[in-house]
Amino acid sequence: MSISTDYKKIIFIDDDTELVSIYNSILERKNLSDYLLHFENAKDGLEYLKGIKNKEKLPDYILLDLYMPEMDGFKFLEYFERISKLKDSIEIYVCTSSRKKDDRNRVMKYPFVSAYLEKPLPSDFIELLIRDHTVY
Repeated sequence: MSISTDYKKIIFIDDDTELVSIYNSILERKNLSDYLLHFENAKDGLEYLKGIKNKEKLPDYILLDLYMPEMDGFKFLEYFERISKLKDSIEIYVCTSSRKKDDRNRVMKYPFVSAYLEKPLPSDFIELLIRDHTVY
């Protein structure tokens, strides 16, 4: 399948591979799986983003889990904030099972974080982002 420029690209950083597999299978049925790229930890996702030289190749959105091994979502946000080409171009949706108010307050201080969402996400949420529909 060729990638349509009409659709948005998403990076999903989450160590829950079973959840990501479910989202991918839903997107595959709708021929949208090419627009979702998954990383199991924040460090790999950050390295991928730093390696992109052409701003047009950056994803439009990042879905970020908070609690992961090696590098958590909080540390990812700290590094992300320092890379201007990223924070000016990409919206982040924090997707977590955490219901802690302190976690929400901590991530929402970043202007590039658009929302704090509890997992699991509705099955059509990612599709709506890809198709560039309003999800607020």
